[in-house]
Amino acid sequence: MFFAEVEAPGIMSIFENNLINWLLLVAFMYWVLAKFLPPAFKSREDGINATLTAAREARSQAEALLSKQKEAVANAEKEADQILDEAKKAAKEMQASIEEQTRKDVADMLAKFENAVAAERQMLVTEMRQASVKAAMQLAREQLASAVTPEVRSQLLNQFMEQLETMNTTKGTMTAGSGASLSATK
Repeated sequence: MFFAEVEAPGIMSIFENNLINWLLLVAFMYWVLAKFLPPAFKSREDGINATLTAAREARSQAEALLSKQKEAVANAEKEADQILDEAKKAAKEMQASIEEQTRKDVADMLAKFENAVAAERQMLVTEMRQASVKAAMQLAREQLASAVTPEVRSQLLNQFMEQLETMNTTKGTMTAGSGASLSATK
């Protein structure tokens, strides 16, 4: 063992020696533990305290972040509602604009249709007049052809010839008169 044993008679002496050895061993262990364990416990305590402090800071940061996120979500909902309202307003304006454009287009189409109808009406009137004139001319030809007799023809021919002669004589005097006036100016 560690210490020298003194021989003493009896069982008590062995027990006393062992008890002293045990007490010395316990005292040595206490001294070793008292010297080395408190710094180890202190460093462990400091580590735990640092971890707890970091955890508290992380928790406060997480709570701050959570409140910011809640604000952001609330703002996002407000912005979404605002965007939705703006979209509805734009849709109403677009619908009104489309309806107004449709009214204008319908009015333009009606005006074009009325103009086309008026043009067709005028064309039909013109065609009817042409057809009436052609029919009247054809009827007049037929009436004249049946009404003109050989006597009327000869009369018409005589009148035509007289008019030609009067035109020729009038032309001749005009030509002679114009020649006289030309020679007088020279």
